[in-house]
Amino acid sequence: MITPNRIIKEEVFKLAYIKSYKGQQWLLPPSIEDMIPEDHICFLVESIVESMDYTSFDVKYSGAGHPAYHPRIVLKILIMGVLDRVRSSRRPAKNARENIVYIYLSEKLTPDFRTISDFRKDNGELVKEVFRHTVTLAREEGLVDVSHLSTDGTKIKANA
Repeated sequence: MITPNRIIKEEVFKLAYIKSYKGQQWLLPPSIEDMIPEDHICFLVESIVESMDYTSFDVKYSGAGHPAYHPRIVLKILIMGVLDRVRSSRRPAKNARENIVYIYLSEKLTPDFRTISDFRKDNGELVKEVFRHTVTLAREEGLVDVSHLSTDGTKIKANA
């Protein structure tokens, strides 16, 4: 409710806020791709995953039954999740519904967290191959330096 005092204050001070367009309807729906910066890493993820061969999956998922998500969609979600340092399957599933980058990569599909988790569990070798391919491509393009890698093999006895 707008009070007379508020109207007077707004007219006297001429508030300098940026005008928002909360209720604005869009005449033409925007392309999701146009809403992401041109240099975003999701385009690299997409090109890597799209360049892979999925013929073994075509044989595996052909025939009767409920249709499955294409492996490229789940792989794009998994790789983007790793780049965002997300280890769970629930967060990328939520991002596929809410985050514009994940919506773009998932091609407007929303796989469940169990689908993402089961895919990672059942196709571990494919996931490793995609990550190897990603690192190789990034190294060739000069995006990462793998001249020095370190691992920590520390074992500490737990105090339960």
